[in-house]
Amino acid sequence: MQLILAADVSGSVNATRYRTQQDGYLEALGDSRVRHVIGELDPPVLAVTFIAWAREQAIMVPWTRVHDARTMDLFRDQLKTAERPRVGINTLISRALLFCDGQFDREFVGGRKVIDVSGDGDDNQGIAGLRLVRDALVDKGVVINGLPIIVKPPEYIFPPQPPEGLDVYYRRHVVGGEGHVTIESIGFNNFKQAILQKLVFEIG
Repeated sequence: MQLILAADVSGSVNATRYRTQQDGYLEALGDSRVRHVIGELDPPVLAVTFIAWAREQAIMVPWTRVHDARTMDLFRDQLKTAERPRVGINTLISRALLFCDGQFDREFVGGRKVIDVSGDGDDNQGIAGLRLVRDALVDKGVVINGLPIIVKPPEYIFPPQPPEGLDVYYRRHVVGGEGHVTIESIGFNNFKQAILQKLVFEIG
């Protein structure tokens, strides 16, 4: 299985939110339940990389072969020490998906191809291009899972999230593919539990 973790680092993700988000990834990836579902893969190996996105994209952790606690800790250590990339302030989901698709079958070949995209806003360039990209990737067999971060008052976010709700937006325009899933995080403080739940589901 090839898994791309794609995290939003746009302007609405301030320093506190970024740290909470990254800590959530680190804790969830270190959870024994994630290692357990990796062990149940056939073969019991996960190829995983971590990508930050906003207007542009950057690879924070390159493709890593994870099959036990030691190799997972190597991946987590790289993520923990990586600096926040300077990739702009806009939220361009379609560009992020295209970039992620280009990373598959480089270091590892075959298996399920899954993009796990988290974010706190809609695509600043509208839904038409986003849906075209989503549909093209799904037609190629890529699975796109979503983790929208729902920000509610008194928390503030700019630009505001779509009126139908970011979870609805993700389900309509972002996710797709066989067995795809959307699991929302209610605020950034719930991110660890949401990403843990999604990792266990999408790897298993």
